[in-house]
Amino acid sequence: MRWLRETWQRLAEPSLLRRLLLAQLALLSVVWVALVGGLIWLSQSEDSVRSTVPALEATVSAVQALGDQPEVLQEVLSKIDVWNRFGDGEEDDPALRTGTVVWVAGERRFATEGLPDEALVRRPPGFYRFQSGGTNWLMLTEQRLANARGHPEATVSFIYSDAAMAALRAFSTSHVALLPLLVSMPLLVLPAWLSVRMALRPWRRLSAEVARRDAQDLSPVSTPTRQRELRPLVDALNRLLGEVREARERERRFVADAAHELRTPLAALQLYAQSLQPLIRAGSGERELAGMLRTSERSVRLVNQLLALMRSETQVEVASQPVELGALAQGVLAEAAALASQRRVVLDLEAEPGLWLDGEPDGLNSLFTNLVDNAIKYSPESGLVRLRLWRERGELHAELCDQGPGIAPQWRDAVLQRFTRVPDQAQSGSGLGLAIVATVLARHRGRLALDDAPGGGLRVQLIFPAAPRPA
Repeated sequence: MRWLRETWQRLAEPSLLRRLLLAQLALLSVVWVALVGGLIWLSQSEDSVRSTVPALEATVSAVQALGDQPEVLQEVLSKIDVWNRFGDGEEDDPALRTGTVVWVAGERRFATEGLPDEALVRRPPGFYRFQSGGTNWLMLTEQRLANARGHPEATVSFIYSDAAMAALRAFSTSHVALLPLLVSMPLLVLPAWLSVRMALRPWRRLSAEVARRDAQDLSPVSTPTRQRELRPLVDALNRLLGEVREARERERRFVADAAHELRTPLAALQLYAQSLQPLIRAGSGERELAGMLRTSERSVRLVNQLLALMRSETQVEVASQPVELGALAQGVLAEAAALASQRRVVLDLEAEPGLWLDGEPDGLNSLFTNLVDNAIKYSPESGLVRLRLWRERGELHAELCDQGPGIAPQWRDAVLQRFTRVPDQAQSGSGLGLAIVATVLARHRGRLALDDAPGGGLRVQLIFPAAPRPA
């Protein structure tokens, strides 16, 4: 029932589209309830009841005109009574019982069979309610006085149970007018949903533009916003992007300036320490000098990595050019050969020919240099660092494996952030190497995965979009 659970989660998730749709339906329901309530209130008045009774005026006029013809009047009233109760050919329903009582010149001339005794009492003109046998009854009495043409006084009482009157009201003109609205309410859901969805189209365009950006793109939102409701959001978003862009630029300038300022004195310190090596007697200050040299080398490496990181994170666009990945990797391994020889680590390169991509040579060189230097540093003596390059499904793949301690799964995302190192590492470091790799890779629209190498160690997998071979 996974699909049922996912459907429920989607329905339970707050939705602006759903809120607008429900607001429209709620407003329509309020209008409908108000109309129905108003009609119910109006239907309780005497005028409304009088208009509901079918052929009221015609019946009263016929009774007065035929008042002096008892036999004809009896026949006419019997037919009217039969029509009222059996007009649709159905049997008489006691719950929908209707009746008529006629008085001519003070004498009762006609009464529908089965009416309660209280309905047979002559009453003055008007509206009257009573209860009999557990049924609520409604009586409307109309009267015509004797006129100059010799027609006698006529009084007609129309008697309806509440159920019968409700049925009559349901088919009255005013109630039938509400029927299309009631029937159309479910059918209005789809048009309302479509109209709201179309109205929210500018929001979706704005969301799509923001979603297409990466972490390095802090340029202002360029989606045209003619809608008044969207302008404050776009203005606030552009203002925030501008503030973040300025803050990042200030940070980049500060680190770059500090690194440049430190680079010269650190290089001089390292040079002085190296110059002192021939002057130090064996066993007298040799250990301290070695520590000074290691510290200066580490400081120089940190400064160089900071400069590389700032260059990789800069917003200045660098023109891409065709780069042959195999040749670049061969140059990186050649530069790292001295460090590998010092640590007695074997470097191995396996690359297919013609692996071209569009990229920044300096950034890619920094990427592979950091990966290879880390692999050499963490590999044991006589270890093997292997770099494989190949093409697969229109993409370029790079895989670097070492025989070091590797990285635990819970740390593999964290080490891609600046100044993050795995605890209890035997080797010193700044925690910037993999951050530089991740930043440069993002600028080349590549992907990275850290895994365990076969036989132990770390395996770094890189994927780049391939480019055609330059002409």
